[in-house]
Amino acid sequence: MGVDWMRMRPVGGLSPDRWTALVEAQATAFAALGNRREGEFDHLLDGPRPGAGSNEIARYVELDSGPDCCRRVHSLVYSPVLPAEWRLAAFRSFLPGELADHLRKWRAHLDEVCGGAHHGYLRAWYRYDVTSQYADAWSLLRELAEQARERTNRWALDPELRAVREEILTIPPPVVPPAPHWGAEDAPGKGDDEPVPVALAKAWNYRVPRKHRVWLPGPWTFETYVRAAVEDPYLHDVLDWMSRAVDDGHGLLLDY
Repeated sequence: MGVDWMRMRPVGGLSPDRWTALVEAQATAFAALGNRREGEFDHLLDGPRPGAGSNEIARYVELDSGPDCCRRVHSLVYSPVLPAEWRLAAFRSFLPGELADHLRKWRAHLDEVCGGAHHGYLRAWYRYDVTSQYADAWSLLRELAEQARERTNRWALDPELRAVREEILTIPPPVVPPAPHWGAEDAPGKGDDEPVPVALAKAWNYRVPRKHRVWLPGPWTFETYVRAAVEDPYLHDVLDWMSRAVDDGHGLLLDY
């Protein structure tokens, strides 16, 4: 079961303060579940997750049950082109009167990125994200190479494969840089070098059966990484869907 936003309208005649409290209580309750992509927001989640909160807000909204009633939250909150702080804060419900302001903020940021702004932060996030993915792939590759030492299959005993295997096992995993905070700048002078020897990983994949191969990220450059994020059709779909919700006087309920 995924995490969605559902189009909704408040009912019950509650005060603005009460609505705000319900939104915050639900966000707190959701945070306590720890429903996050591993590593994505770890640098923003110091200390234990809060344990208090409730999903009481769901009792005071009328949900839209039409064909365009919901979208997956991950289309926005896992978009690397938006600051991680904003994306983490978006795991919540949005009342009709406040959704438009958030939508304008997110769209304005995308326009600024397209105009060349925020590239220092985005390059720092790119380096963190890409190195993390390569580190995961290389860790699996080293594990498979270690296991192959004990295999007696014909492919595992091939001299060329054994040479590739031993070279893989001599190379340490890449060091993943800390995830940047919003406003951070990437260290100058760094290029787009892959943090692991991709040619060696491809040589392994070429010589082993399919189930022993390793998926490799990319290939990316910083420019293609940002362009893919900015042009992501799922991100634009959810933003356009939110815009229609604003026009119709709807808010969004976090449904999980």
